[in-house]
Order: sequence, then structure tokens, then C-alpha cells
Amino acid sequence: MRLIPFHVVDRELAFQELRVMHLFVEQGGLPVGSYALLEHYCPDPDCDCRRGMLTVVQEDLPHRCLASISYGFDRDDEMPGPLLDPMNRQSRHAEALLELVTSAVLTDRRYLARVERHYAMVKEAASDPDHPAYDELQELMDESPEDVVRQRVTSQDHPVGRNDPCPCGSGRKYKHCCLRND
Repeated sequence: MRLIPFHVVDRELAFQELRVMHLFVEQGGLPVGSYALLEHYCPDPDCDCRRGMLTVVQEDLPHRCLASISYGFDRDDEMPGPLLDPMNRQSRHAEALLELVTSAVLTDRRYLARVERHYAMVKEAASDPDHPAYDELQELMDESPEDVVRQRVTSQDHPVGRNDPCPCGSGRKYKHCCLRND
């Protein structure tokens, strides 16, 4: 099962309620800039995982994941998080971003309530054939992992050159970093 970006369910609300952190001075090794939290959820209506994935991206490079942070709504869960998701590639700034998100965002009860509401909206949309996003969610749930990788590679606006900086944010050249894994 793959996680679905919240904007698939309600694009307008996703961008209206997008959380962005602005750093005006370097903090914990993080460069000055704006960092957005993109929300992803499990769409399976039969699963009650009560978790979300917060993907941290630079606002000006939204397709470059800097950190994938897993967060469970039930604090007494075995692994409630927040934690860096071991299944996703993390940038060299991931630890600092986890610390920033934990202290600046995940302490905001209104934000946590909103994230939990978004989780419920995804579950509802995936189980309601009359919901406008239902068909797209069903297609996304039926995709194989190979389809997801192929789509990610072919949907890049600008292919990464061997000598370009790696899109993972490591600071190394692509050929010395993620090209080996792609």
C-alpha cells in the first residue's frame, strides 16, 4: 500500500492549510529558506493505522524530498513518532528538519487536529464512491510499486544530469549519490 498525498482528496484545502516554515537565519545546519510540509495518508478504508507522513520539501523545489517524517496520532502506539521514516530516502538535513518540525509544528494542537481531520477525509473519500476523488484513489491504490517508480521517473520536469546536485539534498553530485540507486 502506498500513501496518498492529501491534495488528491481536496486540492484547494490542501494548499489553503499547507504548513510552511520560514527560516530567516541558519538553524541547526539548515540553510535559510522556506520549508513546506506535504501530508500523505494511507487511503485503505479497512486500515486503521492512524498515521500520517509529513514530507518536508523546500518551497521552491517541491519535488525534492528533504525528510519523510512518520507521525502516529495515538501517542501510546508502539512507534508513535515523530520519526524519520526508514523506508524513504532522507537528505543530510533530515535530522535537523525532524527537530524543527517536532519543536515548531508538532507542538501546535490546532495543526495536529487538522492533520487528523485530513486523515479522516482521506479514509472517507476512499470508501465513498460518490466522492469526487474516489476513482483516482482507487487507481492509486491499485498501482504496483513498479508503476509508481516508473511514473516518478517519467514525470520529472527536468531530468537530473550526472553532474547536477543530487535531488535528495545530500549536496553531492547525482552520479556519486542516488544515480547508483536509480
